[in-house]
Amino acid sequence: MKHNVIYFTPEDWIGFRENTVFQAGGNARTGSAKIETFLGALKTALIKEAGEDPGNLSSELRRIVGDSDHTGSLRIWGPFVFKRENSGIKHYFPAPNGIYRIKEDSELELMMPHHKVEAEIYGRQLKLPWIPHSAEGIATLDGGLIELKEIKNLQGNRPFSVLESKFIGERLYRVENRVGIALEKERKNAEESMLYTLSYYRFNPGAGFFVFADDYTANLVSKVSDVFIGSKTRSASVEVMNVEIDIFDQKPGSKKAVCLVTPSIFSNGSLPSDMRIAGCEVRSANIQRKIAVSGWDLARQQPKPIKHYVAPGSVYYLEGSFENTESVSIESQDLGYGKYFTVNWDYIGRD
Repeated sequence: MKHNVIYFTPEDWIGFRENTVFQAGGNARTGSAKIETFLGALKTALIKEAGEDPGNLSSELRRIVGDSDHTGSLRIWGPFVFKRENSGIKHYFPAPNGIYRIKEDSELELMMPHHKVEAEIYGRQLKLPWIPHSAEGIATLDGGLIELKEIKNLQGNRPFSVLESKFIGERLYRVENRVGIALEKERKNAEESMLYTLSYYRFNPGAGFFVFADDYTANLVSKVSDVFIGSKTRSASVEVMNVEIDIFDQKPGSKKAVCLVTPSIFSNGSLPSDMRIAGCEVRSANIQRKIAVSGWDLARQQPKPIKHYVAPGSVYYLEGSFENTESVSIESQDLGYGKYFTVNWDYIGRD
């Protein structure tokens, strides 16, 4: 299936900042790439392209960019990372939790739920994702990235590979985190409860971010050549392409593992209250810790409230008749939350 893809190639580093409350035991490292940042950059570029005053937009442009209460008519989702190589463009997504190898030269595998072993996962009794081996030297590879073709291999039950987190800096980008304290206006005193981090992404040549877009958005953005994005408004060139991608297509099977590629939220936090996703029963889950998500309110010129979502890479093992749906999140679907691909699974440890 063809998908509209928007590529953002930074001229230099790109920084992302989030505000958070300073408190004992708190973790201020919340500055990561969120879709709201890219959406805001595109909206600002379209306003600039139209030559209008941001404080007095025409009704047509206001419909496109939205306001404090509405996201507008642009639809993108992501962001993900790409790298231009001689063989073409490589597209990287968050790798599913639970990928492991038995030893250094063995093939990678994805954990499967154990038929007999149960555990409490976020307050629910579920089958436990399990590595069916007891040998020493087993390595788990959570936190890495998986390239588009490798997802197809995983889905086809063929040998696959992932880009381990420790090698991302060599292949794609480095992240540098810096902590700061906001100062009160016209004074040098620290502003109460205003600790922030800046996460600088320094991409290797040919690498950058990409997002998916609907036809309407792709057509509008095709008029934009560059945007200013993130903290300190760094420049990035913009290119819209149409790419053949079929990892989101659904294939037959009564046991599907939903692998999140964008943040999501469920009625009971990390799990749905009725323990059903896409019409199926949740039998097991391998869930990353929640992430903080915010954004910038263009109308009010201030940060939006922080919400907490299930992180990409989380895996939900489902059983039943799968209802094909574009999103499994109950909130922020217009921002592309709850996007996923699926792989077939089966229990291990049967009699």
